[in-house]
Amino acid sequence: MTEKNAFENLKGSGVDEKFASIGVSTGVQVDILELQRLSRRYGFRAVVYFEEEMAQAGDLAADEKEYADVPESDRPFVSVDDFLKFAREYDPYSFDIRLKELPIMIEVVAVGEIAGTPYVTGLMPFLDELDTFEDPEVMG
Repeated sequence: MTEKNAFENLKGSGVDEKFASIGVSTGVQVDILELQRLSRRYGFRAVVYFEEEMAQAGDLAADEKEYADVPESDRPFVSVDDFLKFAREYDPYSFDIRLKELPIMIEVVAVGEIAGTPYVTGLMPFLDELDTFEDPEVMG
């Protein structure tokens, strides 16, 4: 079974119901690592926003079009995979340890489908408010 088929075979008649069947629905808090695991298992895109207003507007297709010429590292949103990859490169020695001690909880803002590909968007908490993420030297 391909990843796309895995999502299509979830219980539910629409995208919202299929996401809900795996515990992903608007307003729910999901650990970023769990969101990554689910996206890989079921073949959907997982994107996090850093700006609440933009996240709440909920138009991933328009945002991707608007920021198409902007490097992903400079956008106000990023895929979960790329965020975690960057964070691990920035702090290779303790990032995963910190995630176990203080999981990053993503608030699901929207679920949908673009060109046949299901996606979930979420709001990243402000990492500067989480003491252990301010400085790689601090271990909490």
